[in-house]
Amino acid sequence: MTTDIDTLKDALYEKIADIQNENVLRAIHTLVDNISTEELEEAITEKRDLTGYIKEWVKSM
Repeated sequence: MTTDIDTLKDALYEKIADIQNENVLRAIHTLVDNISTEELEEAITEKRDLTGYIKEWVKSM
């Protein structure tokens, strides 16, 4: 699955707006705060399928 940044942002904003669990919101906040600019630039230029990784991360929460 590949997607452009604007589509990804819109989808994330919609999903995050629906979250009511404060612990989940804190975890998301921590992830966003720890994204470095270099990683973001790499993500923009190299599209990767992170679906499996995200599913496993959510299961572990």
